[in-house]
Amino acid sequence: MFRCLWFVLSLALVARTASAESRIDRGPWSGAVTTGGAIVKAKLRHEGYEAFLLVDPDPGFPAPRRIGPVVSDTNHANVVAFVVDQLRPETTYHYAIEIKGERETGKEGKFQTFHRGPFSFQFAFASCGRTGSTNASYEMIRRHDPLFFLCTGDLHYEDVRTNRVERFWHAYDKVLASPVQAALFRDVPLAYVWDDHDFCGNDSDDRAIGRSSARSAYDTYVPHYPLDFEEPEAPISQAFDVGRARFIVTDLRSQRDPSHLKESPSKTMLGMAQKEWLKRELTAANGKYPLIFWVSSVPWSGSTHTNFYWGVPTNHFGLVHGADLDLKSRPGHRPRVPLGVDSWAAYTTERREIADFIATNHIHGLILLHGDMHAVAADDGSNTDFTTARKGHGFPLFAAAPLDREWSLKGGPYSAGVYKPSKGEGCFGLVDVTDLGRELKVHFGGRNNEDQEVLSLDVTVQDSGTR
Repeated sequence: MFRCLWFVLSLALVARTASAESRIDRGPWSGAVTTGGAIVKAKLRHEGYEAFLLVDPDPGFPAPRRIGPVVSDTNHANVVAFVVDQLRPETTYHYAIEIKGERETGKEGKFQTFHRGPFSFQFAFASCGRTGSTNASYEMIRRHDPLFFLCTGDLHYEDVRTNRVERFWHAYDKVLASPVQAALFRDVPLAYVWDDHDFCGNDSDDRAIGRSSARSAYDTYVPHYPLDFEEPEAPISQAFDVGRARFIVTDLRSQRDPSHLKESPSKTMLGMAQKEWLKRELTAANGKYPLIFWVSSVPWSGSTHTNFYWGVPTNHFGLVHGADLDLKSRPGHRPRVPLGVDSWAAYTTERREIADFIATNHIHGLILLHGDMHAVAADDGSNTDFTTARKGHGFPLFAAAPLDREWSLKGGPYSAGVYKPSKGEGCFGLVDVTDLGRELKVHFGGRNNEDQEVLSLDVTVQDSGTR
């Protein structure tokens, strides 16, 4: 009798557990936020689920707006995408997925729409996280509750070197399987461009056989801003504005020539079409937006075959300034492996062309953001002038990484120094933009996974008169 009762209770418990299992497999996560809209995506557990998105300013969803239905389909990895529009500016919205008339509890998310006109805001950015990492750096970003999180590359390290789109889908599945990353992406909208490890493998370029699959998977899984090129192997470049700041996001992987090729006017990291797009974006933003952030997944400064920070002892961690290095102690030293080949230093002709364009066209208020180097660094423009004339045409630069990888130092020097993290010490950047009307104040704080500000730089941009 007792055994029968126990068996019945066990079956009931199993049935309850199965019924309580979420029908959402991965996500949801949001992105492409504007003053009046956003995109939300989620992967469902099975094909054929008819899903709705509930959106409400109230986290209790008393009177939600219901968007859909969208039906999960295995040809698209069972990922459902919801385009949310007609929202109020500068408003926090909560969202949830509804399937079979039931709201999937425990996986609700939120985002805040942007303000129209002058607007002070904070965003976070970083790159380089181990696949599915649970490093505290992700949780620290979430706790700051920035307006959005900008991933500047290497969201994962799966190094997929095949044209099987399922492999790329699986890589995103691993990212979203991390509880701390899933929590971050539910609560903070994402803007994201790949680098090499999350594109088609270490040091990958335009010869990668998986280019079309990488882009297809990105388009399916990631809630992104409109892509400016439509071809299957085209770059995932995109641009968006927040208040009086313009963000220009370039894809420096899918179109680049191999870095080892000899320097020439035709050697390119951007590809000709994307380079012209970048120039158009810079020209159009200049004067209209007093502040322009250019997102480059790889370092801008430095030169090939040299590394300014080679003198940093292997067992030294923390903040290092160039003046602290004994650069004369080992004269004639050169790294055994040419450094800078995975940066703009290996594309010096194109770098000079872009620098000359920025100087000649008087592009005002430009700040470059990059990842890839596994350290935090910043420069006030003293070391970023690569124009032909070299007459003080540099611009500020902020670098933040790694979310969860071993340290690496590249490029430089950096006027604010470089912070070399210890093993397991994840890092990220917080950028505060304070719009005061006639000027915008920008504070960059490089932080570690204990939320300590380890390096900082302040930049003031004057409004030259927006049109």
